[in-house]
Amino acid sequence: MELRAVGTLLAALRAAAILACAFALSAALAAPTAPPRAALPSAVDLKMDAGHQRDNGLPIVLFFNRDGCPYCERALREYLGPMQSDPAYRAKAMFRQIEIDRRLPLVDFDGSRTTHRQFAMRHAITLTPTIHFVDSLGNDLVPPIVGLPTLDFFQSYLDTAIDDARRKLAEVKVSGAKAD
Repeated sequence: MELRAVGTLLAALRAAAILACAFALSAALAAPTAPPRAALPSAVDLKMDAGHQRDNGLPIVLFFNRDGCPYCERALREYLGPMQSDPAYRAKAMFRQIEIDRRLPLVDFDGSRTTHRQFAMRHAITLTPTIHFVDSLGNDLVPPIVGLPTLDFFQSYLDTAIDDARRKLAEVKVSGAKAD
C-alpha cells in the first residue's frame, strides 16, 4: 500500500509540474512584447531607386540613423514611419533608411557596391538622425535636417523640405526640357 501511495504522489507531482509549465508558457505568450523597432524601407539599391525617382519625379528621402539612438526611434515612430505608410506621402517622396553603424550591403547611386556604414562615412554623416532630400544622382535638393529640432514644428520642417525638393526637381526638369 505504501508503494501505491508513493506512485500516486509522484503522478500528482508530475501533473502539477506539467500544469505549472503550461501556465508559465501561456503567461509568457500572453505578456506584451516590446513594440517592433520602427523602420523605413532599407536602402539596398540606390541606383535602382534613382531610376524610379527619375521616372516619377520624386525626391529620395535618405534617413540616416544608428542603433540605440532614441531621437532616431522617435523620428521614425512619430513622423517618418507614418509618412511612409501614408499613400499621399509615398506619392510625394521615396523613403529609404541608412543605418550608419551597420555594414549592410548597398548599391550606390553610381552603381558601385558599398555598405551603409561606408556610404554614411563618405557623406560625413556623424550626427543622427540626419535626413537628406536628394535627386537621382544623390545630390542634395534642399538643406538636410540634422537632429530632431523643435518637435512642435518637425512635421512642418519635413513637409516643407519635401515640397521644396519636389519644386526643385520640377524646375530642373522644365529647364532641362527647354535646353533640348
